[in-house]
Amino acid sequence: MTFAEINGAACRYALDGEGDRTLVLVHELGGSLDSWGGMIPLLPAGWRIVRHDLRGAGMSEKQRGTNDLDALAGDVAALLDHLGIEGPVVVAGAAMGAAVAVRFATRFPDRLERLVLIGPALGVPAERREAARALTDRIEVDGMRALAETVLPRAFPEELWSSPEDKALAIARWLGADPEGYAANYRILVDQDLRPELAGIACPTLVLAGRHDPFGPPEAVDAGTAALKIRTFKALEGGHFMCIQSPALVAEAISKFLAG
Repeated sequence: MTFAEINGAACRYALDGEGDRTLVLVHELGGSLDSWGGMIPLLPAGWRIVRHDLRGAGMSEKQRGTNDLDALAGDVAALLDHLGIEGPVVVAGAAMGAAVAVRFATRFPDRLERLVLIGPALGVPAERREAARALTDRIEVDGMRALAETVLPRAFPEELWSSPEDKALAIARWLGADPEGYAANYRILVDQDLRPELAGIACPTLVLAGRHDPFGPPEAVDAGTAALKIRTFKALEGGHFMCIQSPALVAEAISKFLAG
């Protein structure tokens, strides 16, 4: 893992594997490039795998008041430029990372080979936006602990943990996220509805939904992504953060999609 100056902000990134094709992994709200750690050894050989901490997350720079979805998508393109990766890539995004992936697809269609949306969070319904804004304000005051008893048990279903150690590590990482950075990135999502952008995406797209995800159940994800032109939809035995709790299932689905 290393750092680079990307669009005026320090960005932590990791580059794994070798090959002529590139898979870019974009993590969830509250996560970091470490969210993909369990999947990296399970992904197919012959691929370069790029992952980074979103601006405002992980160990990347925390710049106040500078985040928007275009900036986050632009950071992905700029990181690829920094790495000298010019050809089309596959971009996979989890939860809010899927929103970044969709915006990358619409802004840089010539740089995209395929798209993977994992438990996609493509905006907040209008009727929930006021409550979501209030939650972001609370997080800035009370820190990530404000979500410990409400969001975390639903985001990480207890029955899906493979071990107490995996659970402890994931929860500790999540609670260690920067609350102001989390709130800033959540505010980006609150005012979005990216569904109208999906019809303009021409590349093959894999959509994964978790059967135990209360924030994006399969039927809602299926309906919400129906506008994609070339879509493969799969429901997995996962929760909201499938990449963390069920890395083998997600890696298998992505590997089959990449081989297609």
